[in-house]
Amino acid sequence: MDIDKYLVSLEKIIININQCYAHRSDGYQETINEHIQLCTKYLKEIFKLKKLDSILKSFNISLGEGVSDEGKEMFNELFFNTITFHDTGKINPFFQSEKMANLVINYLNPPKNLESDHSKLSAYMYLGYYLNKLDGFKKSDYKILKTIVYINAFVISRHHSKINDFRTRFIDNFDSDDELEKRIIDWVNDDEFVKLFKDDFSFTPLKQKGCENLFKKLKKQSINKQIDLYVYVRFLYSLLVSCDYYATSEFYGDNRNNVMLKDADFSEIIKLYNNSELITKIRKNDIGKEKINGLRRKIFLEAERNLIENIDKNIFYLEAPTGSGKSNTALNLSLRLVENNDNLNKIVYVYPFNTLVEQNLASLKKIFGNSKIMNNIAVVNSNTPFKTDENFSDEYQKALLDRQFLTYPIILTTHVSLFDTFFGNNRESAFGLCQYANSVIVLDEIQNYRIEIWNEIIIFLKEFAKILNLKIIIMSATLPDLELLTDDRSNSVSLITNPQEYFLNPIFKDRVKTDYSLMHVENTEEALLNHVLEMNKLKKKIMIEFIVRKSAEKFYRQLKEIELDCEVLFISGFDSVLEREKIIETVKTSKHLILVATQVIEAGVDIDMDIGYKDISKLDSEEQFMGRINRSCKEDGKGIVYFFNLNKATNIYKEDDRVVQKNLTLFNDDMKEVLLEKNFNYYYQKLLMTLANRAKKSEEKNVANFFRDYVACLDYNAVSKRMELILDTRDRVTIFLGRTVTDIDGNEFDGKAIWNGYVDLLKNNEMDYAKKVYELSVVKSMMNYFMYQVIKKNQFDFKEQIGDIYYIENGDDYILDGKLNTALFETEDELFI
Repeated sequence: MDIDKYLVSLEKIIININQCYAHRSDGYQETINEHIQLCTKYLKEIFKLKKLDSILKSFNISLGEGVSDEGKEMFNELFFNTITFHDTGKINPFFQSEKMANLVINYLNPPKNLESDHSKLSAYMYLGYYLNKLDGFKKSDYKILKTIVYINAFVISRHHSKINDFRTRFIDNFDSDDELEKRIIDWVNDDEFVKLFKDDFSFTPLKQKGCENLFKKLKKQSINKQIDLYVYVRFLYSLLVSCDYYATSEFYGDNRNNVMLKDADFSEIIKLYNNSELITKIRKNDIGKEKINGLRRKIFLEAERNLIENIDKNIFYLEAPTGSGKSNTALNLSLRLVENNDNLNKIVYVYPFNTLVEQNLASLKKIFGNSKIMNNIAVVNSNTPFKTDENFSDEYQKALLDRQFLTYPIILTTHVSLFDTFFGNNRESAFGLCQYANSVIVLDEIQNYRIEIWNEIIIFLKEFAKILNLKIIIMSATLPDLELLTDDRSNSVSLITNPQEYFLNPIFKDRVKTDYSLMHVENTEEALLNHVLEMNKLKKKIMIEFIVRKSAEKFYRQLKEIELDCEVLFISGFDSVLEREKIIETVKTSKHLILVATQVIEAGVDIDMDIGYKDISKLDSEEQFMGRINRSCKEDGKGIVYFFNLNKATNIYKEDDRVVQKNLTLFNDDMKEVLLEKNFNYYYQKLLMTLANRAKKSEEKNVANFFRDYVACLDYNAVSKRMELILDTRDRVTIFLGRTVTDIDGNEFDGKAIWNGYVDLLKNNEMDYAKKVYELSVVKSMMNYFMYQVIKKNQFDFKEQIGDIYYIENGDDYILDGKLNTALFETEDELFI
């Protein structure tokens, strides 16, 4: 696409623009026009690298439906010149004099309440210019394009803040009772301001009737169109902020002439993968004597074949048993998609927990080794430091921008991070959205997503995929048929034609036996303890999962008080990153131990136990837990899981129909049969029918109402709240324990020194900003070894507080048997200092 043909020249339409500054540094000034030229340079580069022509065309077709060819051209012009106009408001005399020490425009007399703000003024200048340009268009074109002008102006007005809400943060200002707002709009239409423009300039603000008509029109659109507009705003915002940040970084970055990541060469990645030992053996059918490998190969090839036959689809479902090699199959499918679609240029793997992110990064290292391919793979979460190029370790600015704008070719992240990019309402949330366009996204263990919003999730994902050219692979051993919640299956396909063929194969089906005898005993805790002690005589690996952490810890302490001939470990969400790593490594290498756990052990964690015990909860959680037992399908014996009933699951999963409806749990013999026969389709059909009916009836949870009232009206705050994956009303704080710890390789980390380094970095105001952010990311990744989250009302002494992190210097005093001693954190009405 020839972007230049759409760009307007600010010099030709605004006088004095070349005498007004956008930035200044060390005696050097950058004019507004120079800044915009840098922005448009990066705009063209991003469009080229990300191959965004087709994405803009999709938006044009959807949002500009019915407009003439001339109107479609104007749609493109409006889009690109959102970037051109975004900083024109810096012509504001207050901004020039106060921020730039420039008096050239001081002959203007803006209202004092404008202060040095420029975003809102830029938006009004965009409106005034383009509403005049639309006057020559036929009525049908004008109506559609006028809406786009207001929406683009809204994006300009928010480019230094979070998007928030189209109506309350922008449209309502035009007919506001606020005299200060009226003064700004009046001044923009005043002769002294209008004379800045060489072309016609003025705009009549929308009155109340015009505002109501605008939102009535938005609400009447189909849900797909409502989502397209929602995505369009986030996409344009992401693109604008990206260009602005890159251009600003170039100005402040010692005149570096490029801060963008270069195009990823997936051909090298595909070549190395295809030639890896594992894939070579699969292709040659050289898989050894283990029967399970034959099934893994069959699943691998069937999924690949069905993918190639349906390459035009956007949503791909991969349902296969635990231990069947889904992760490797998904990697192969991702690379096949990139190989067969020239526009695809990024792969994103999304997991429910950070532990799975790290686990799958290790798997990729096994495939790609120490090759340069690993430089293209980045983990994006709060636990991992920013990634730098090994050859340019001092390029802090590049590392910062890569992280903020997700420019890595292959990303491993969590579902919370993905949903923040898609739906979050923090200022940084949408930064990376334009980087997700033309991507393959693999969603692992989707059943862990909050069930109350499954309807909204699949509707959003399908339309995101369509408008942004996403290829989404959704995989799990317990995969709900989310298509039952939509009206259209045409753009999706199941990659395994008959999953039951594999689930019912004795290698998978008979891998683990179930026993329900502990579900109905009188004293559950005592019976469970005695049973575990008896089974421990077999000298096997035993795991016990509780759904309440306090119950788990109590049981763990009981076991620790007994003289046993094996190691006893405890893993929960309370553990630090380092503790979890060490526990999982110990479990993998040991042949005889007892592991007490909470739900963190369920989904995807690569451990292999012999005997399991689980407090009953959701049926898909029971299956996920069983996936940790006899995971390797050893032929010399079967695993076994004993289910018990200790804590009420309804107290934990309060609004989750999977436990609220008792007939969908193991209290119902039909569900025991489902678990035995792996007939989760039957289970999910019952569950999804409930969700579908509620989505149509319930006023509060009615899906159509949500899309009409919030998505269509671009209320990003309300959408963000609705789409939160984790609802936790408990007020938490983070404690940092000053102590010394060692990792699995024996490396020692001094918590006190790391804390002091963190404090020193925060206080260092001389360090370059980008370098400081990068260094903080490195320190924070190590701080995770010492940090724990506790309820804010808990009582503890601390030496220092920074933000919501409380530093406890005598950290070892709060550790018992290598674990956080939660008994020392007693809940009180107020925090005792």
